[in-house]
Amino acid sequence: MRTLIGKPTALLALPLAAGALVASGAPASAASSAATTSSAATTANTAASAPVRIQVSYPYGVRAGRVVSYKVKLVNNLKTRTDEIFLAVKFPKNVTKTRVYVPHGSKYHEHCTRERTRALCVLPGLKKGGSYTFWAKAQVSGSARGKLYGYFGGAVIDTSTNTDPRELFTEFGERIGWVKSKSTITR
Repeated sequence: MRTLIGKPTALLALPLAAGALVASGAPASAASSAATTSSAATTANTAASAPVRIQVSYPYGVRAGRVVSYKVKLVNNLKTRTDEIFLAVKFPKNVTKTRVYVPHGSKYHEHCTRERTRALCVLPGLKKGGSYTFWAKAQVSGSARGKLYGYFGGAVIDTSTNTDPRELFTEFGERIGWVKSKSTITR
């Protein structure tokens, strides 16, 4: 079974020092939408009955020429183990290198690509109530100005972790519901 994750369905903004996005894969019709705003815009997207929830913590401001880090957490919402998880992280512009790193000592055994503007990973399934935490890092271009947009999404898939993530990205492509982060670039 292949189920998309990362389909944002409801919005809630809270004042925090760093941003946090939460998303899951139910279709937009599966949950009601509510929107609230405040001075420090942290965004949280949630949905009912999704197999995996994505949580992304990100900075509001980044410096041109530096590396920016995003803490990404995948949480199993099911009462059983999930199939493998395909995760895509992409930055459409202002980035010269994108990577995904797992914490030292973890036993994730991920299979990731490392490209200029995106990183694609296939991760093992999550046990009931389990989660993965890792870091997505992007090298911001020294000439970058304006905003840095990051997109996080993926799918729960029934394939081996040795599958080429680029093939999965081609398969899911436009159907992925992206969780979007936005940081201001300073010089």
